[in-house]
Parts: sequence; C-alpha cells; structure tokens
Amino acid sequence: MTEHDVVDAALRHYHHAGPRPDPADLARIRGAVLARTAAARRPARLRGVSVAVAASVVAATTIALWPESPPPAPSATPAGPDAGAEAITAAGSVSATVDLIVRRVANAEPLDLRDGGGYLYTADRSVSVQSATGPDGPAHYVTEDVTERWSVVGEGTAPKLMRLTRGLNARPLTPADAAKLARYGADYTKVTTSTYEPSSHPKLAEAPSPPGLANPTPAYLASLPTDPGGLLAVLRASVDAKGTDADRQVFKAGAALATTTDALLPPGLRVALYQALARVPGVERIPGRVDLAGRPGVAIAHTHDGKRTEIVIDPATSRTLGYRMVTTAALDGMAPGTVVYSVTKNQKIVEHLGDL
Repeated sequence: MTEHDVVDAALRHYHHAGPRPDPADLARIRGAVLARTAAARRPARLRGVSVAVAASVVAATTIALWPESPPPAPSATPAGPDAGAEAITAAGSVSATVDLIVRRVANAEPLDLRDGGGYLYTADRSVSVQSATGPDGPAHYVTEDVTERWSVVGEGTAPKLMRLTRGLNARPLTPADAAKLARYGADYTKVTTSTYEPSSHPKLAEAPSPPGLANPTPAYLASLPTDPGGLLAVLRASVDAKGTDADRQVFKAGAALATTTDALLPPGLRVALYQALARVPGVERIPGRVDLAGRPGVAIAHTHDGKRTEIVIDPATSRTLGYRMVTTAALDGMAPGTVVYSVTKNQKIVEHLGDL
C-alpha cells in the first residue's frame, strides 16, 4: 500500500467528522498531509509509525477544515506560561486570590441555553473515604462514584433521569486498612450501575421544586443580586443556623451554588459569588496548588469541627473545578490531612434525555 493509499484510507475513515469534502479539497489536504509526513520523515524502520501518526493527525485536520459550525473563538488565556495563573497561585490571602481570580471571569463562558430547550447534562465524579466494620475496628477504603443527571434546561437542576455508577477504582486508604479489609472479606471493589427514570423512581416524576438555591433555574440565577453584600445576604437567609455553624453553612451554600451551576453562571454573578464567599468569617486561602482529579487549582476554605470544606477554582479560567472536604485533626481513625470527599463536575447542553 502506498502512502497515498494510507492517507486516502484515513481521510475516508474520518470523513464523518465534518461534511464530505469535494475532490479538489481532498487532493489539497492529501498533499498537505504528505508534505508534513515527508518533513517529519523517520528512518525506514520507524516509517510505519510515522504514517500511523500522520493518519491520526488527519482526523483533527478534517474537523478543522470542514466545520459544521463556526470555529470557536480563540481562548482568552495566553499560550505558554501563564503569569496571571502563577500570581493567583502565589497569592496568600483570600482577598488577594479572589481579586486576581475575578479578572479571569471573562475566560469562563456560560453555556448556550438554546432559548431554554434541551437538557442540562451534569456528570459528577466523587471520590470518598468509606469504611467496613469488623472485630479490629473500621477499615477505610477510597472509592469513586459517577452520578449523571439530565434536567430540563428551563426547570433548573432537578433531574428527569439519573444514572449512578458506584465502586470505581476502590482501594484501601492505608496498608493497615488493606490488611483489615482482607481479614474481613469485604467486597468493596464491586462496581454497580443503576439507572433511575420517572417510571421507576416516583421522586423524579414529581414537579420540580420552586426556583431557588435548592433548584437554581437560569431565570433564578439571573434574578440574584450581583453585588457581593446582597448575594451574601441571600446565602445567609437560606441557612437555619447561628454563630460559627451559620458561617460554615453559608460557605457551603455558596460553594454548592458555585459548583452545581458553574457552567450556567453569568459573569457578573460569578464575580459576586466569589467576592461574597471571601467575606464569610473564617474563610482562608489554602497555600499553593490543589490537585482535583488531575487538574490544578487554587482553594479557599472554611474549617469547622475538624473538617475543612474547600472550593477549588481554576486559576486560568475562573471556573470551579469542584470541592473537597479534608480532615484537620485525627478523625475516626483517619490522619489529619485526609481528603475524605471530593467531587468534580462537568456540564453541557444535550438535545435529548439520555444523550451524552
């Protein structure tokens, strides 16, 4: 098979990435790919690898040359080392961190809600510490769950369909826990997937809750105040607690709003929300970078009763990566600094219920 044959086969294999090109376009792209292949020629014994890599490049080339929609606008984040992100990471106080982050809010484009049509698809990946009990006390293990929800765009985040996968990547928290789990015969690595529909889960068939912090519809988000003091008052009015516990609850309510509706937040509301969180008494900046599911971010947090709740923000885009809970003291046999729970979210608009 000649190189022309290999490239033609690759083009035909990937043609579904965009509308079918006409012969003239196909010849032009074939020539460009072959020219790149020749420029990056390897010794004969590696030539097969070079052609295979060229074929994979063709897939991206077809998407770029025959888009079905206008190409995305270039990212507002500069290429290469990002001095702004480095400054945010180096900031030591909550106020300095938030002041720098809000300058990046323009980089976080909200989702196109398509005039309220379609469904909001939300995928949560949570990592938590669970335990199995036996004669030698609790044995801890780390496990991951993925919760997928489909909700009507105009009705908020109340799901119409849910899929829950439990038990992913389960592993002992420590070697001592591994020994206990083996002795207990705990079946903690079993993976299960359950799907819940209105026909099988009456709760999903109910009318959605009224718009509010518990069910933030796009219209409700648009109605919220975009000044930090006013938004902080809304968060305080939503909790039923006093003193330091009230501050903890307010921070959790704000963190939940930031993560649950991250991709829906208008820029002005995102700015106000971060600034409101920075005003909650007891909020601190966690030094350095925080890694959440392989993504580096900066964290602001509130500590209460031996646990620290952190919201993790992408310093490049100002989007929230998720949140986590960390022990600040020995708790239930776990050492200080143990991440007992973390969750990352992904949101997008899909056309039909169940679409990915």
